[in-house]
Amino acid sequence: MHFDIPDLRLFVHIAEEGNLTRGASRAALSAGAASARLKSLESQLGQRLFYRSSRGLTLTPAGETLLRHARIILRQVE
Repeated sequence: MHFDIPDLRLFVHIAEEGNLTRGASRAALSAGAASARLKSLESQLGQRLFYRSSRGLTLTPAGETLLRHARIILRQVE
């Protein structure tokens, strides 16, 4: 399994925004690039991280767990 700090940061941005496009913008990525990175992250983890709907994205239980850990890791890196 491989994901890096930019992947975690992107994930946190998307989770906080509840929207892929806005989260990608905060990470200075195109929506297409962010979507590909998110799908890769989900594939590597073997878990869906978000429920997708026309109203946006909400975290799955696995996504909530990753969000807690990602925030801790990012704080430690800073």
